[in-house]
Amino acid sequence: MKTLGPAEVVIFDHDGTLVDSIPVVVKATNEVLLSLGLPPATPDTIVAGMIHATGHRLGLLAGVGEAEGQRPLVRAYVRAALAHANQAGLYPGIEAMLRILACRGRTMAVVSNSEGAFIRSILTRLGVASAFRALIGEDDMVAPKPDPRGLLAALNGTARSRAVYVGDSSTDLATARAAGVRAIGVTWGTHTRKELEALNFDALVDTPLELARLL
Repeated sequence: MKTLGPAEVVIFDHDGTLVDSIPVVVKATNEVLLSLGLPPATPDTIVAGMIHATGHRLGLLAGVGEAEGQRPLVRAYVRAALAHANQAGLYPGIEAMLRILACRGRTMAVVSNSEGAFIRSILTRLGVASAFRALIGEDDMVAPKPDPRGLLAALNGTARSRAVYVGDSSTDLATARAAGVRAIGVTWGTHTRKELEALNFDALVDTPLELARLL
């Protein structure tokens, strides 16, 4: 199997990588749209928009282009997402993969464009929050991905050459490239292997165990 060399720090995206939060995202998004008197969006439309930061994604669906107008949409979305957070779960094999990496002495973190309260709530409920040195959400960063500064903060001084970022989208790849770290794509999330193969990840994996072996 292909290897990437030493990876002292492994940083993960959240939605579509560690956690299957699609039911939550769809429900919370449509609650926001319905509260505005707008028709619900299809799950496929909502998932396709997840490459964007929350405010921009909601703004596109609601026809709100200015950041100031998007802020109340984000607040409403976060309230709804937290209310439905119990519908999110770890993808099969994630918990075992995290244990393997921890036993190998890897330092792990999460950097996500979802709100920090949302990812911390879910990962705490699922019993894996303690596996990570840092849980960084959009509101914890200077700017959302693909801006690299959230990812660089998660490195906490570790050399970029000794880190990898694991995600499921073109945004995750762009973030890794901007930060100067290697990028691994996972095919069990919101994009198919065929879609990810058209990009330029350093490696693609089809299962969490394969990811553990790769690292």
